[in-house]
Parts: sequence; C-alpha cells; structure tokens
Amino acid sequence: MVYEYRRSIRLAKKAYASAPDIKEDPNSIERTIISEMLNDMNFALSWIHCGFNPYHKRGAYRRSEVQFMDPDLMDAIELESEPQESRELSDMERIDIKIALSKLTERETDIYVMHHAEMLPLDEIAELLGVKKSTVATTIRRAQKKINKAIGGRS
Repeated sequence: MVYEYRRSIRLAKKAYASAPDIKEDPNSIERTIISEMLNDMNFALSWIHCGFNPYHKRGAYRRSEVQFMDPDLMDAIELESEPQESRELSDMERIDIKIALSKLTERETDIYVMHHAEMLPLDEIAELLGVKKSTVATTIRRAQKKINKAIGGRS
C-alpha cells in the first residue's frame, strides 16, 4: 500500500505541475484540489509509517514505542543471504533488524523489504517503482552490504 501511495503522490505532483495556475485561469480550481489531495496522501503516508496520528502533540504519543511493523513481515526478513530454517525471532534479533534497517535510505528500505520480506521478484519491483531491474538489483546489493555492516561487519 505504501508503494501505491508513493506512486500516486508522484503522479499527483506531475498533475499539479501541469495544471493551470489561478493567475492564468481564475476559474480553475484544479491546483487547489490537487494540492489538497497531495496533503491528504502525505498525511496518510506519515500515519502508515509511524502507526499513529503523526500530528498528535501530547508527549505520550510522541515518545511512545508504537511502530507500524507487521511481526510476520519482520520474521520474513533474513539477515543473511543463504536460506535458514524457519524459527521465531528473539526480541534482541528484532531490535538488531530494526537497527540494521534504520541504516538504509527510505528507497533502499522499500526495495529491500519488497524483495526479502514480501518476496517480490526484481522485475515486479522495478515496474512498481518505475526503474530498471538492474537499478533494483544494485539497490538490494547496496542495502545488504549496509545491513551486514550494521549487524557485525559481515560483507
């Protein structure tokens, strides 16, 4: 769902850029509508990322440990490239995964999770993001190197 929101945001930004400005056409409200759509989509994306309303001002909400992370998704992420037998992750391993994933850029995290956790093939990821398959493969290799470095210097 996050990927669809990001793609929709990109498309809305293109539509906003091509919409007539109010100065050019006083009867046109397209830019206003598209701008409101962009704000709503960015808000929803922020909510999805943090797992709660991102605009809460109370300290309890800001400091809370609430994370939007599917436990089944975290179990599917493997720290090493060779297959391992399926087992439940310990709390410490989950923390290591979160720390390792925090070292990645947003794009690297998206691609890495799509490939390793959601088991999407490279060509499908490339199509979703509008990039070449080789770009996806390079990003996954780069992300894997960063993760290996973060979890103990493995290359």
